[in-house]
Amino acid sequence: MTIVTMFGEMWTRNFQNIQAVPKSKKGGRGVYVLYDGSMPMYIGKGNIQSRIRSAHRSKTRGRQWNYFSWYAMNDQHAIHDMEVILLRSLPFYLRIFNRQRGKFWGAKRQHEKDEKPAKIRKIKAFGRRDSRR
Repeated sequence: MTIVTMFGEMWTRNFQNIQAVPKSKKGGRGVYVLYDGSMPMYIGKGNIQSRIRSAHRSKTRGRQWNYFSWYAMNDQHAIHDMEVILLRSLPFYLRIFNRQRGKFWGAKRQHEKDEKPAKIRKIKAFGRRDSRR
């Protein structure tokens, strides 16, 4: 099963490159990343060409990026999950314009297991250990 059907990476921000991204009716839905130099600064999903065009005209994001990558996909769930994976892989300080980390649809969170469980000690006021235990 193919997840990504078409893609373009680190394209220079210009009108010709934005127009070269496939339109929605021709498989242009998916995930895109806007970069400031080599640093990712925004991740989005949807109709890729339309979303990049609006980011190009945006007053808040418009001056902040000069390259973009895009990944076209057919499956709506794959698009959503890919955006979440990319958002969660970025440190918080690189998600300046993304206000969320994203949530997986229907996925169950697993928690890591400690090798040796830490012993919990009760601590009295003023930081002294409870001598009864």
